[in-house]
Amino acid sequence: MGVSIQEIQTAIAIIKDVFTALATITAAVIAILGLQTWKKQLKGKTEYDLASRLLRAIYKVRNSFIEARNPSPDYDEIIQAAKEAKIEDYPNLTSESFVRREQARYNIRLKKVRDAFVELDSISLEAEALWGQVVIENLRDLNQCAAKLNLNIQHYLRSLSESSTEYDRNAEREIETIIFDWPDNPNDNPFTNEINEAIKRVEIFLKPRLKLKI
Repeated sequence: MGVSIQEIQTAIAIIKDVFTALATITAAVIAILGLQTWKKQLKGKTEYDLASRLLRAIYKVRNSFIEARNPSPDYDEIIQAAKEAKIEDYPNLTSESFVRREQARYNIRLKKVRDAFVELDSISLEAEALWGQVVIENLRDLNQCAAKLNLNIQHYLRSLSESSTEYDRNAEREIETIIFDWPDNPNDNPFTNEINEAIKRVEIFLKPRLKLKI
């Protein structure tokens, strides 16, 4: 007994429906995989961009430390500080006006450090939202360096108005180690090494997100 035309048409219709269903399923699978790939790419780009901004902010902090600890102020900085302190007898400074000028000079320097940390704090909040508390943990050493620098600068400024008998030379030497960098021998300065280690810690944390060799 032969196959009727109607049976052939029915079989063709079934095969057509099967292929249509398979095509629909295939398209759906491809769409899902494509969406997952897009999400991964978007997440990767978001992390890369955020890590790049965070690292740039870290380097701005590093540079602000370098400026704040420069033991040899340039002429423009001294003139600006004299103006900030409203000193009119420059360059013939009295001991009182010298102290005021130094206070103004370090206020200018510390403002640059604070501004750098304001930017860093803003970006680190975004990073914490994405990566969690580990961001704050990796920035803790750098924040401690900033606190130590500020504290010792305040000690230095107070020492300017104290007599030599009131101020311990060993304490003064330790303060100078903190507030002054030694450009010729930076590796011999323990506080410089402390800053560098704090920055290195953040670089290591960001390395996987930047895919850079550090």
